Amino acid sequence: MKYLFAPNDLAVYFLISDFPVSEEKRILESLWEQQNSAILPKHRTSKKLFRNSVYNDLAMYDCTLDELDELNLLMQDMNYCNFDGSVNEQGVIEGFFKIIKLQLTYTPNTDFRKIKLRTLLGRFGYKRRSANLISYIDEALKSLRLVTYLRGYVPCDIAEIKIDDTIIIRLKK
Repeated sequence: MKYLFAPNDLAVYFLISDFPVSEEKRILESLWEQQNSAILPKHRTSKKLFRNSVYNDLAMYDCTLDELDELNLLMQDMNYCNFDGSVNEQGVIEGFFKIIKLQLTYTPNTDFRKIKLRTLLGRFGYKRRSANLISYIDEALKSLRLVTYLRGYVPCDIAEIKIDDTIIIRLKK
């Protein structure tokens, strides 16, 4: 399954990155021109409507990053919650890695993201790995064409490394 970017994904990415408007426009243009198939189908009909949707979603976030971390920001969006208000765990994981994909693709001088496995698990509310969690993470990484390494470009499997190992996430070549 291939993950598609929604306007909210880009709004969160822009908020986290704190780009000037000119850079945001360049990224939106690049995404529209080069990877239109990576955008949700309902937003592919008009570049102007797509851009406006991104900025409307960006305007919804009226707080600063000091008040809200990346994961909580993602969870605020109904796309990542079930109708009963409970968190859609897989959606949160997908959203987290979508932002990393955008960062690695469009943020200048960003070739990788480092994070301790313990910290990553904590982002999703876990202290230990579960089979479902590893499955969701592996599916998101594979679909977004992201790969994990240990230091020294040693490929790794999140299910098998030590909890205090630092993983490096890169775009798959």
